[in-house]
Amino acid sequence: MGHEQNQGAALLQMLPLLWLLPHSWAVPEAPTPMWPDDLQNHTFLHTVYCQDGSPSVGLSEAYDEDQLFFFDFSQNTRVPRLPEFADWAQEQGDAPAILFDKEFCEWMIQQIGPKLDGKIPVSRVPRNALPSDLLENVLCGVAFGLGVLGIIVGIVLIIYFRKPCSD
Repeated sequence: MGHEQNQGAALLQMLPLLWLLPHSWAVPEAPTPMWPDDLQNHTFLHTVYCQDGSPSVGLSEAYDEDQLFFFDFSQNTRVPRLPEFADWAQEQGDAPAILFDKEFCEWMIQQIGPKLDGKIPVSRVPRNALPSDLLENVLCGVAFGLGVLGIIVGIVLIIYFRKPCSD
């Protein structure tokens, strides 16, 4: 319980920084529309991340979990995932908000990160992550092996229980 209280105390120290969050949004808040029952709600995800490693800062924009753009901070431009999005990538109206997000994220890493080191949980990608092709092949092999084992066990059980019982 003491560990949970330490995490809560560490997060409580970050509470005064919440006033900066409205400044980091790229567009002003719009009223929530009322949807008829036959329409779906969609999600536009604008994700900024920064870390000590490489790349140090990144931005990704996705619509309903499909990536549309990523932001190239060295050129200060959006890079479309597909050529069809190239016209939209030219829009630079929210560039000041993106640069604010980048500076704020880097400031958090440099100023607040060292003070909270070891006090809050950190998620890091393993350095020796398996390549996706190898992982996919291993998982398919395990699933195939379990399927064959299930078939063999099933056949053995069917044969065993079909024998007539002896007194």
